[in-house]
Amino acid sequence: MKIKELIKGNVGHFYTVQGDQTVSHALQQMSAYGVSAVVVMADEMPVGIFTERDLVRCQILFPDERTDQVIIKKVMTSKLIVAEEQDSVDTAMAMMIKARIRHLPVVGEQKIIAMVALEDLVKAHVGALTQELHYLKDYITDLQDAAHD
Repeated sequence: MKIKELIKGNVGHFYTVQGDQTVSHALQQMSAYGVSAVVVMADEMPVGIFTERDLVRCQILFPDERTDQVIIKKVMTSKLIVAEEQDSVDTAMAMMIKARIRHLPVVGEQKIIAMVALEDLVKAHVGALTQELHYLKDYITDLQDAAHD
C-alpha cells in the first residue's frame, strides 16, 4: 500500500504553528486537536516539527522557564524527515524506525500535505497482513478440497 492511499481515508490531518510562537501555544493546539505533534512554519515554509519529545527537551534546556516563555524554534526538531506520497507504507515504517521517530510529514507538490503517525502505518500494515492471511487460508482450504475430490 502507498502512503497516498493511506491518507485518502481519515488519516493524515496535521496542524501547524509558527516558530516564533510559544511552547505553551503549541501545547494548547496539540491538546485542542488531540495530536502529539505539530509542524512548525516560518511564513509558508515548514522549518521543523514540535512533538511531545520536544516538550521534554524544553524542560531540560529551560528548567526555570515556563512554557509560555519559551519560543518553539528554540526547542523544535529542525531536521525534518519526510515521506513522499508515492512511498510504500513499508518504506515509511522503515524510515521512522531507523530515525526513531513517531511522526512523519508527507510531501506532495512541493509542500506538506499530510502527517502520518507510526500507529497509522502499523494499522495499515497489519490490515494488509490480515488480508493476505485470509487469502492464504482460503487458498489452502481450496487445495485441501481439491485433494479430496
